[in-house]
Amino acid sequence: MKAMSRLFVMLCVIALASFCLAPATGALAAQDEGGDATGTDPRDFSSKFMPYYYYTELENDLQVTQFNLFGMYAFNPKFALTYDLPVVKEIDYSDVAGFKNLDPGNLPPIGNLPGMGGGLPFDDLEDDGDVIGIGDLNLRFFVASDDWKWTFMNGKKSMSLFPVLETTLPTANNDVLGGEAWILSPGITWVTDMPFESPPLGLGFLALMNFFDFDAVRDNKAPDTTRFRGRWFWMQPLSMPASMIDPTDTGYHFFDLTGLYLLTEFQPIYDFEADDFDFWVGPEFGKILKDGQIFYVKPGWGIDNDGGGDRDFSLEIGFRYFM
Repeated sequence: MKAMSRLFVMLCVIALASFCLAPATGALAAQDEGGDATGTDPRDFSSKFMPYYYYTELENDLQVTQFNLFGMYAFNPKFALTYDLPVVKEIDYSDVAGFKNLDPGNLPPIGNLPGMGGGLPFDDLEDDGDVIGIGDLNLRFFVASDDWKWTFMNGKKSMSLFPVLETTLPTANNDVLGGEAWILSPGITWVTDMPFESPPLGLGFLALMNFFDFDAVRDNKAPDTTRFRGRWFWMQPLSMPASMIDPTDTGYHFFDLTGLYLLTEFQPIYDFEADDFDFWVGPEFGKILKDGQIFYVKPGWGIDNDGGGDRDFSLEIGFRYFM
């Protein structure tokens, strides 16, 4: 598993290096070609760099803090890759009841997302219950086809269907920081413009990403993974970007009301191994600071969850930069 991890780290470095060599597409060019100025539309295969900070509190009082290097590399308009690596990840079990009471058994899981970790013996944890290191690498491959693209409302609106292959690789430098498994997640994505002509609703879209997670290779002490995971998005622009109001405007807009949007994510998750259904919702509030540079804040809450390792509250703060 460790040798495999080193190979996966090399693949990550290659992916990051190739991303830096990506051709400059530009957000304004993406807008002119019908792309997305916020960097949130899965149909827009353009290279972007999107680092973010992520904090999670679980129902069992466990806390996870991480900083991720995230981005998309567009090989061409029909094929793209995203990478997501927690380069700094801290897990604090010190307030978890099972840790304080030294109960036997396994650590509670860290949420129910690939690579989040948990489910390992208590012996793998540091004495103070706090671990810092590198997490598991997530790669996602998108393939688009004109045969799976349709228009409606007399050609004014479009919808697309395309396959996605996601894989989570055990690159964590500490067993507790990752899932100790190679997870495969084949999926299908459906994206459609909202069926309205007039703004504001006519400017939005829906994106439904659906994955089936399973472990292809795992460590003997890691739990089995068999899970449905939905990532459903409703994107709603709230105001026009300054560069669309005035194409000659290339300045920053920090404190006005231009370029605002709301991207709400819903995550229905069903774990076949535990026979457990969980639901999470996270509204992303974003602003286009200038053409090709976007800042966002995304709080999230677990709803109707009954597992101690489920997410209770999360906060993501990030930045998108079109290459």
